Amino acid sequence: MWKRIGAMVQKEFIQLRRDRRTLAIMIILPVLWLVAFGYAVNFDIDTIDVVVADEADHADSQDVIRQIEENEDFHLKGKATPGEGRSELTRGEADVLVIIPEGYNGFSREEDEKLKVQVDGSRLFSAQSALRKVNEFLLDVQKENMTQLQDEIREELEQSDVPTPDLSGSPAFAKLQRVLPPQELRQFQETLKDQVENNAREQMDARLEKMEELFPDPDRMKPEVDVLFNPDIKSVNYMIPGLVGLVLIFVTTLMTALGIVREKERGTLEQLVVSPLRSFELMLGKLFPYFLIAVVDFLLVFSVGIFLFDVPFRGEVLPFLLVSLLFLTGSLGMGLLVSMVSQNQQQAMQLAVLTLVPQFILSGFVFPLEAMPWGIRWVSCLMPLTYFLPVSRDVFLKGTHPFDYTTEVAVLAVYAVLFLGVAALRFRRSLG
Repeated sequence: MWKRIGAMVQKEFIQLRRDRRTLAIMIILPVLWLVAFGYAVNFDIDTIDVVVADEADHADSQDVIRQIEENEDFHLKGKATPGEGRSELTRGEADVLVIIPEGYNGFSREEDEKLKVQVDGSRLFSAQSALRKVNEFLLDVQKENMTQLQDEIREELEQSDVPTPDLSGSPAFAKLQRVLPPQELRQFQETLKDQVENNAREQMDARLEKMEELFPDPDRMKPEVDVLFNPDIKSVNYMIPGLVGLVLIFVTTLMTALGIVREKERGTLEQLVVSPLRSFELMLGKLFPYFLIAVVDFLLVFSVGIFLFDVPFRGEVLPFLLVSLLFLTGSLGMGLLVSMVSQNQQQAMQLAVLTLVPQFILSGFVFPLEAMPWGIRWVSCLMPLTYFLPVSRDVFLKGTHPFDYTTEVAVLAVYAVLFLGVAALRFRRSLG
């Protein structure tokens, strides 16, 4: 029995050795996936791109800008007007817009004096990281301002030689007038007056401790952060526009690759060679049914996303459809190319998976490109889905025009021509 099993095992190894393409895929593919996924599977955004609109332009506002520059979590892209900053958020060139109003003084309590922060919510994981880091940063700014003010008043009290120091004319007391409401300010003044003649260290410390209790909680002065384009940070609003592209490329590549290879295995492709059809006509005739099915799939996914999952679509349908058809053409060309270099359906499936799974992981569909190291991001630049995803998400959530993305649309057009051109040459050579 063992001899017969050993002979069978030997036969399988000989067959695998002859099918070198399958053997290479079996050995190399797991290593490639492990390395790529190990670097790509990361939801944390290290650096948040920030634009500042400084309408105050004084020492307090400059101090905020300095703190942003010194914070390792932020990358200050520059200054702009509120309108220009909003445009940068819409184009995806920045993650956060910080607006410093004219009335800002570092201890703002009124709404028109507080910092205004706007976050791009269309990129889910970038928005979540930005919200967390911005809130932490703003709270630290308020605490630092309050601590600095307390130290200034403490220093002036300690330097005072009279039992009841008069701080009404000091710069620190002027800041305190902006921080405390009238009632709490009167209580603070009464606390200063209510003390014994002896200016002993213990009583001074007790008086300073009592003073610190009167300072407002920095949380009460923390600015409110607005999330644009996806106010509730819904993951479905982020995923559905991406699924439109993912479904298109999976369906078209697999359908085309397996459909044409099936003709090879059945021997019917040779029968088509002797037909009066030219090779170009034959290729178009093979691709057109898959093209129509893919268009139907696109419309189904598009409609289900909007009407079932209530994902907003703020752009124009016809231009978005045209860009989607361009992406669809490139996907069909990729499937045709896979079928041309495959001898059977097993090889076609393996090659299709080899091209599709990295696009799922490395295109930014799930894991943000900003969290990937540059070596992996260069690989993502070679994938068509990488260029379709930002167009789809921004058209859905921001209402941008798809042809404003000239680089992305141009790359999709190049991929469509390249894949179809190479596949057509291989197809003609195979028929010949």
